[in-house]
Amino acid sequence: MDSSLFDLAEFYLYTFVSTSNALKAESVLKNEQADFITIPTLREISSSCGLSIKIRPEHIEEYRLLLQDNKVAVEKIYHVNKVQKKYRVEEYKA
Repeated sequence: MDSSLFDLAEFYLYTFVSTSNALKAESVLKNEQADFITIPTLREISSSCGLSIKIRPEHIEEYRLLLQDNKVAVEKIYHVNKVQKKYRVEEYKA
């Protein structure tokens, strides 16, 4: 994991219905040596699970397909832009 993921101004978040799905996604991505971090779900996003996977924009489709192929139930994907100290969040439509 690259520590610069913490400071991204633009990124995508995968959200999950349950913690077990978030942990399964984390395991699948780790096995593929993917570039991601697991973070608490942003307050700006309503989700029943408190964990999200944060990734760089250039990996959105690659990781979406990887999780889909491994039957990980992703609730939603969000495109996030951090402007100063606020997040602008839009749902991503694959």
